[in-house]
Amino acid sequence: MVSLVTAARRLLSRSVGARSTNITMDQLFHRHDYGAEGYAKYRDVQIAHNKRKIERVFADENTLKGIVDYCSGQEIHSGICHGARNGWEVDFFSKHFGCEIIGTDISETASQFSHMVQWDFHEENPDWIGKFDFVYTNSLDQAFDPEKALGAWARQLTPTGLIFIEHTKWHAADAAGEMDPFGAHPMLMPYLLLDWGRNKYRPIDIIHVDNSDVLKGQTWVFVVAPVTA
Repeated sequence: MVSLVTAARRLLSRSVGARSTNITMDQLFHRHDYGAEGYAKYRDVQIAHNKRKIERVFADENTLKGIVDYCSGQEIHSGICHGARNGWEVDFFSKHFGCEIIGTDISETASQFSHMVQWDFHEENPDWIGKFDFVYTNSLDQAFDPEKALGAWARQLTPTGLIFIEHTKWHAADAAGEMDPFGAHPMLMPYLLLDWGRNKYRPIDIIHVDNSDVLKGQTWVFVVAPVTA
């Protein structure tokens, strides 16, 4: 973990000035500890908050349109949105790409919505291996184990497929806790993606979206590609 902090401080220093070297680990990276109950507690918390927020939508047209524009010229035949709750982003992408898009959520409420599947996005589904032209999420902060989740998503991609990870101030370390157990400073994310993705996936681009007119503020969409032999 010391190497992670040191690398992040160097990166931040180059990006936003020397004062960033005083940044603490808690400001860079957070993984919530659910104690002895571990994953079982995590699952219960995620389902409870899903039901509490079932009508809410975090995704927005501005950001998703940026992803659609990024894919211009590419053939999109299928896609999957992880942690999609009520399927709003599923419907958006389906309309714009003109193909079937599915979504997942850990809660059984997923079955209430069209093209949604109840599924823990950390886990492998043999039917999804190598199937999708893109994976989208704004819910990596809700991962119990973000490294495991990303590994599973990378295996769901076609050889030319891409993962789009939406990241905002609400995905940062200081916003993490029991409900959103993973948080990272946006400048740390490329490092984590490179470190976790060795021989599996790699970050290739960042889509910058100005959402200053809404609560989200600056939005980064990290674009990740599979590593193919």
